[in-house]
Amino acid sequence: MVTLKKDVKFGNLLPIPTTPVDKLTKIARVNEEAGFNSIWAPDHLLFVPPGTVPEAWTILTAVAMVTTKAMIGTCVTDPHRYHPAVLAQRIATVDHVSAGRVILGLGAGEAMNLEPFGIRWNSPVSKLIETVTIMRKLWTGEISSYEGKFWNLREAFLQIKPVQSRLPIYFGANSPRMLRLTGEMADGWLPTPLSPELYKNRLKIVEEGAKMAGRSIDEIDMGVYLYTSIADRAEDAYKQLETMKPMIVPYPPLLKESGYDVDLPKEISSLSYPELLPTGEWIEKFLRYGELIPTEAAVDFSIAGTVEQCIDKIEKFIKAGARHFVLVNMGPNPRQVMEIYGREIIPHFRKEF
Repeated sequence: MVTLKKDVKFGNLLPIPTTPVDKLTKIARVNEEAGFNSIWAPDHLLFVPPGTVPEAWTILTAVAMVTTKAMIGTCVTDPHRYHPAVLAQRIATVDHVSAGRVILGLGAGEAMNLEPFGIRWNSPVSKLIETVTIMRKLWTGEISSYEGKFWNLREAFLQIKPVQSRLPIYFGANSPRMLRLTGEMADGWLPTPLSPELYKNRLKIVEEGAKMAGRSIDEIDMGVYLYTSIADRAEDAYKQLETMKPMIVPYPPLLKESGYDVDLPKEISSLSYPELLPTGEWIEKFLRYGELIPTEAAVDFSIAGTVEQCIDKIEKFIKAGARHFVLVNMGPNPRQVMEIYGREIIPHFRKEF
């Protein structure tokens, strides 16, 4: 039996874009009451699959008004659509509304949110570094000047500071450079879905970055973004993953790295979710890719099955180093899945054994 730390946390990603906007705050409140530690919103202009896509920080402000304990954050924002000062002010404001419960999830960017709108995303990692540097300067409330590649400040300051002394920034990191950067400067890590083994391997790169920066790995909240489905029969839970397989295994090379020998056409093997555009040609390619992903691989990259199987899978991720599970509830009965987490799974990981 694994000895688990008390600090294992569970979060819920709001069901955007499939749910009407006016129902999202109720879902957030119910999940907090069930024991979830964090509530997250995707920060998108466009989304795949299609649906209603509200502005993330507006929704999180509304969520802050109807919750009292859960942390609230984006999964994830990018550094291209906002001037760092505007983003810093917005986040500090939501931190006040929530009484100090904000997490900024930040990534390098995705094509669907940028290219259709003519927003440049050149040198995305360098821009992310500058954005974080500037925001942390401005959050001190002190007058700052800054000369950068993308942004310049001239005796700039904000007239609002976050409630939190260090507002946490989690990186949506998947590439080796972003993984090392997470270890160097982030407060948390939030990668796209991985198997426990791949998570363990990538965590080593985060640790390398932390060591280079003279940081302890314990300073970083080790999150993971995963799809979850629970049913009395495992096959019913697995069936719920079928339509989302291209998002569950978002990079074709992950299949080979995980030991799945799948022969992918050249135009499919080079796909990646961050480059996806919500157009017919791209959607068609991703649907074809999804058909080629073995169900076993989707299960490997998820928390799915019976309650007992899901508990066992969470334990495997904890052994691999994960501590904060940000979940996409795939049902088959979303309300029932949420109640199972609140009644059985979350309490299971609150105790020591």
